[in-house]
Amino acid sequence: MNWKRLIVSSAVAGMFLATVGLTFGQGQSDFEIKEIRQQLVTAPTGISAGDLGGTPATLWRQWLKIEVLFASNPTWSDDVQVKYYVLLSDLKGDRKLFVGDVTHVNVAKGSQHYSAMFMHPNAVQRYGGKIPLVVTARIFYKGAVVAEKTMAPGISVIEGWWDKFSPIPGYLLSPQETPWAPVANDRFEAIKVSHQ
Repeated sequence: MNWKRLIVSSAVAGMFLATVGLTFGQGQSDFEIKEIRQQLVTAPTGISAGDLGGTPATLWRQWLKIEVLFASNPTWSDDVQVKYYVLLSDLKGDRKLFVGDVTHVNVAKGSQHYSAMFMHPNAVQRYGGKIPLVVTARIFYKGAVVAEKTMAPGISVIEGWWDKFSPIPGYLLSPQETPWAPVANDRFEAIKVSHQ
């Protein structure tokens, strides 16, 4: 994969794409991604290490947290899917694309909705130990992409950049699959439970 093909050489295009926040229909969309936040965070310590049979090795190591702030216009919405595309680079410079998604239900009309995904500390260490190079979040509603935003500090990317990589699923975890599960419903929109 040629990373240079992803970098837009034109300064004008770079200024435009660096702040890309695609809202379909130019203000007429039912959804808008307002912000993407990414940070390395330490897991909450609400349990005693003794309760786990010893001190867990990952308790004080840092997780990658990617949080999306979005707005919705419908009075109520179900099946609001947020897809995450996260590009990391390891110490050798090899780039890997991690993908994941969460589907939210009972999303009320409003401008302060949060969605998030996390990456386990071991995966963070294995794939570079730092903040991603590029993160894109896309909202799907009623079978269509209704909002999209990319965060790529210091670089410009082309639309659909994730198609240039082979996606790796299973590394991005919903809040309910992490130590944040007990408090996730206080912060994030409700996640649809899949019964199989």
